Amino acid sequence: MKTILLSLALHGSLILGQSYPFTASETLNYEVSLNILAAGDASLEIDENLETNGTSLYLITFQMKTNSLWDQIFPIRDTVKSWIDTKGLATRKLKKVIREGAYAQDLTADFDYNAGTVTTNRTSIPMKDEARDPYSFFYYLRTLPLKVGGLFSFTIFDNYRFTDLKMIVHRKEIVKVAAGQYDCFVVEPFREGRALFKNKGDMKVWISDDQHRLPVMIISKARFGSLVMKLTEHSP
Repeated sequence: MKTILLSLALHGSLILGQSYPFTASETLNYEVSLNILAAGDASLEIDENLETNGTSLYLITFQMKTNSLWDQIFPIRDTVKSWIDTKGLATRKLKKVIREGAYAQDLTADFDYNAGTVTTNRTSIPMKDEARDPYSFFYYLRTLPLKVGGLFSFTIFDNYRFTDLKMIVHRKEIVKVAAGQYDCFVVEPFREGRALFKNKGDMKVWISDDQHRLPVMIISKARFGSLVMKLTEHSP
């Protein structure tokens, strides 16, 4: 099938109006495995609208923690908060508290699109286009017109830098997880063969082909090995 290139860095018109496949107060829970072994759990939540400087926002919260066994091997306690605007789903503020083994990161970033800068707890960085972080990306992804063979481009901010990425829709697959069985699109963000997170390997996301567009399964390679997140439940 001929690949279709759609530039999404600036054009919010590809978002499905204001009728998103998710609602405020939605919670997604996941079981997490590291290097095949059950390792803990994670969650993605989107909160009620907040108003900041006249801009209506969603608050996305990601949390991941290891179980008692993995706490003895490689403990993880990650909490990420991302504030995104309700119109284009671009990131407005990001706060990360990462604790993974001996690695720690505390990042805060405020996005000023009028001034064209991102101010972090380390420095100020110029920016040209709307950007998304790796966690709000999942919600933006759910609004896109996915089609097998489709190729999208966008900009991600993480770890104090911007990265221009592409994302390809590989195929469709039926995936069975604790939350149920889903017909999914398999998508993969990449940049010159490198991954979305940390540029250390491949990442794939399985998005349900239904009205909810759920991120049913996420597989990525990180500093601590291969990480798999499978949906266990979602509400409402």
